Amino acid sequence: MLSQLPEQADPLRLCEQGKVYEGRVALQGFARLAPLLTSDEGEAAFTLRFDQDDEGRARIRGRVRADLQVCCQRCMESMPLAVDMAFMLSPVSGPKEAEMLPPAYDPLLLDGQLLHPIDLIEDELILAVPPAPRHPEAECGVKLADYRRNDVPEADVEAETENPFAVLQQLKRDPD
Repeated sequence: MLSQLPEQADPLRLCEQGKVYEGRVALQGFARLAPLLTSDEGEAAFTLRFDQDDEGRARIRGRVRADLQVCCQRCMESMPLAVDMAFMLSPVSGPKEAEMLPPAYDPLLLDGQLLHPIDLIEDELILAVPPAPRHPEAECGVKLADYRRNDVPEADVEAETENPFAVLQQLKRDPD
């Protein structure tokens, strides 16, 4: 097992050789992930296993674990997000090859022959961040009960529920 990730490598060759990489990487090095975080402190633990399945198909099995700090979209405060993602990729050269993969595999489209293994880790961390992260309701600084429609005065509720087509209904009844 190797702890030093190569900067770039041929994934098909790594799969043929059965390479396994395990280690930790600082979150500060992920430029694409940074805008999703409130703090880039900490690190991500990873394991990348390059091998071949029973049919000789190249695959990359990986796992990424990290504690991220993201912005709660309800209260706009920083919140922890524990990430533990397992993934299985298969390098493909195009969409037709990707369609032939079994359902358990995600395609990894190769633009060229080389790939940056660190990008696989960053991709999985980005995918783990929900589009609108929120604290659990009990832990959030904003109480949803304060914003429920129950607090709207009854006169406002009646005005909102008035049928906009009521005038047309009266015209329909009026023979003139």
